[in-house]
Amino acid sequence: MYNFTKWVSAWLIGLLVLSFSVSNAEAASYPDVPASHWSAKEVYYLSNLGVLKGGTNGKFNKDTAVTRAQAAAILVRAKKLPLTNVPNPGFQDVPKSHPFYKEIAAAVNAGWFSKAAKFNPNGKLTRAEMAKITANAFNLKGTAPVEWEDMSRKYWGAPYVERLVANGVTSGYTATKYQPTGVVTRAQFAVFTARGLDPKFRLKVASYPKKAADGIFYPQFKDTSGKKDLSYLNEHYAEVGKEIAAFKREFMEKARRDKGYGDRYFYEISYKVARSDLSYISVVFEQYEYAGGAHGYEQLFSYNYDVKNDYFMELDDLALKSNYKRAMIDRINAQARNLERQGRIGSWDGLYSLDEHQYQFYMKPDGFVMYFNPYEYGSYADSIREFTLPYSLIR
Repeated sequence: MYNFTKWVSAWLIGLLVLSFSVSNAEAASYPDVPASHWSAKEVYYLSNLGVLKGGTNGKFNKDTAVTRAQAAAILVRAKKLPLTNVPNPGFQDVPKSHPFYKEIAAAVNAGWFSKAAKFNPNGKLTRAEMAKITANAFNLKGTAPVEWEDMSRKYWGAPYVERLVANGVTSGYTATKYQPTGVVTRAQFAVFTARGLDPKFRLKVASYPKKAADGIFYPQFKDTSGKKDLSYLNEHYAEVGKEIAAFKREFMEKARRDKGYGDRYFYEISYKVARSDLSYISVVFEQYEYAGGAHGYEQLFSYNYDVKNDYFMELDDLALKSNYKRAMIDRINAQARNLERQGRIGSWDGLYSLDEHQYQFYMKPDGFVMYFNPYEYGSYADSIREFTLPYSLIR
């Protein structure tokens, strides 16, 4: 009994010491990365693993461009590559005295970076370079038939970007542009690295653009886990792309026939993916056309898709509360009157029914937006009016 009691006492003391050590271990904290920041989870995940380090000023410096040398060091730490007995890559601008010599040598030896006369360690990492080293470091497979507005599929970095998209590491800089020569910030690289290292940070549904005609793009989606077939949704947007392209052709043909004002005709359309996950996918298009006269016409139209049940939704489908219409109408009218008092809109005629606006909304992760196009309950000068509402109002 004595030996058992002595053993238990020693075990408890050891447990208390261990608990004290763990609870008092300093978790990373940066004043410029609050918990509400879009990169916070990834930044602190990697910092607590020792992959990321803050600056000498105590900040993470989230908006500072990451250099090629820093990127090499971060990926080497993430993959825990050995730093001993690594062949010298022989770069003219990376002597053995360089602070990141070992990490650069390890990254090059692993095949993440290409060999050349110079490494350019202080050069700012571009988004195309990021795609290459991230895809290689984490051995990402697969592809996605992306057609970017600003990057041809023949561009050297395109295959690497497609591997990132296929694995939910990126969905582009905007819905239709990748910005391959743009620089990568420390916050952005933290997100890319965390997604490469741990699948829990990856996009569950990746979106990417396809081209229907010059200046006309439409979205496509992929469940990165491979569990959900989104072909019905993708076929729908392919048809939307064709319809928009046909409308533009007719519009420009009308311009050709208009000898007086045809050269002034203008048509433009873009889209954004407001929400994309395994519950809902929401896309909103913004269209502008001018065919002479005092002004053109701008409008929004949107599609909201229930991923689990495979159908496009209207407000009645999203709402679960029986009195949701009254609640929405009152909230929208209150917001509109407030905007009117602030002088942000000229007038508001008052909303009395949602029956004609069942599809005039788009969804975000934290709420949904009801919109009204010009001339709806106000003057053209008030343009498009959008009202952000919480899901709790209707569900």
